[in-house]
Amino acid sequence: MRRLSTLLLVGMLAAFGVLLYMNREGDASAPAPAPAPAPSPSVVAEKPATPGKPAAPATPLARPLRTVALGWELVAPGVLASDQLKGASFGSAPTMDDVARALARGGGEPNGADIALVPLSSYVAAYERLRALAPEVIFVVGWSRGREALLGPDAGALAKAGGSAKLAGAPGQPETFLGLFVLELAGVPAAKVELVDKDPRALVATRTPKSRPAGKLLLTSADTPHLMPIVAVAPHGFAAAHASELEAWGKAWLAGVARLEKDVPAAGRQVAALPEAPPVLDLIEALGQIEFASLRENAAALGMSGRGALTLDAIFRTTWQLWRDTGVLTTPPPETTPIDPSIVASLARSDPSALADLPRPRLAGDSGKRPEVLLVVRAPASKLDAEAFVSRIGYLAGVFDRLSLRIAVKNDPKTAELLAGMARERFGLRPAQLVTGGARSSAPATIEVLSN
Repeated sequence: MRRLSTLLLVGMLAAFGVLLYMNREGDASAPAPAPAPAPSPSVVAEKPATPGKPAAPATPLARPLRTVALGWELVAPGVLASDQLKGASFGSAPTMDDVARALARGGGEPNGADIALVPLSSYVAAYERLRALAPEVIFVVGWSRGREALLGPDAGALAKAGGSAKLAGAPGQPETFLGLFVLELAGVPAAKVELVDKDPRALVATRTPKSRPAGKLLLTSADTPHLMPIVAVAPHGFAAAHASELEAWGKAWLAGVARLEKDVPAAGRQVAALPEAPPVLDLIEALGQIEFASLRENAAALGMSGRGALTLDAIFRTTWQLWRDTGVLTTPPPETTPIDPSIVASLARSDPSALADLPRPRLAGDSGKRPEVLLVVRAPASKLDAEAFVSRIGYLAGVFDRLSLRIAVKNDPKTAELLAGMARERFGLRPAQLVTGGARSSAPATIEVLSN
């Protein structure tokens, strides 16, 4: 019996050993689990959303784009190219408040708009009221060319400006911005400028009138050709969701600019035929005070090409400071300048040759007369910072692109020549735009803006 029990135990152990061996063999022959799939390259390369601004999904727009402008003359290129935009509409609003209300309604509502065409200075002045829409500059339409003027009691009014000044101009208006900007360069901070209705001793900021008021014409926005841009603005959410439609709008707009340049009278007649548009002669006169921008000029203004110191970002921040110092705005500027360069960048990628176009000539005329000193910009009364001074020369050369600048360093004409040469090289300036000479000033260095 014991022998039988022993045999049974041995058999059971042998059977258990066989089973254990078979289990191990089965585990070794089973296929290994498949590795986790690698992240899709398209996901890895996806551009992150702008911090603080959730990305809107791109969806086709089921209706035509609607554009409103602060003036009928501004919509002329769009009207000429409307056949490329599938029923897109263009209209005008009388005031910046009306433009703001149209943007707030949106293009899907009556009297609403998706895009607004306005002077940058007007857009900045209205930004606090529109902040909830997160409006962004998406395109540079063009620049003011003589629409705004600054007058003074005599030709040397700016050169003789002291620590304070009176300026006849309405807060938030482009012509007032021009006056404040020039006074700040002359050494009068905007916080020291008193805005008045009328005063015989005041400088006068005005829209260029048909009959000029009393006073000496000091300068107009034609003398500062890139200082006062007219821009296309759209709410951030709309621009993010409808980038393809806005790119098509930009492409058609540039085609309209090309048509306009070939036949301005025909463009005026076409715009004048729209409901509520002004007479054709008024439109043609207004069109003569605008210089519409090319794709190359858009890229330069946005800092994508060229070597200029005067960019849209710099102008936005300067404008904000001036409006805040005069009480038009009450808050600090946005941390990130509300400019979206993606449409211009996309257009440039699709047509790189457009960026190689030569800029339009902006040479100052030679009247044969000795130039007057319009404005004196002084370096701080301390040791001369050469780098900062050269940057200042480049900035002013961009602002007063059609005028000459005279550079002087106190008791050191050789250094003045050296600094002028550095500015020409760094910013690609015309050689004749900078001259040197002796300015009588206690400042270590000066930049004089000369009439031509």
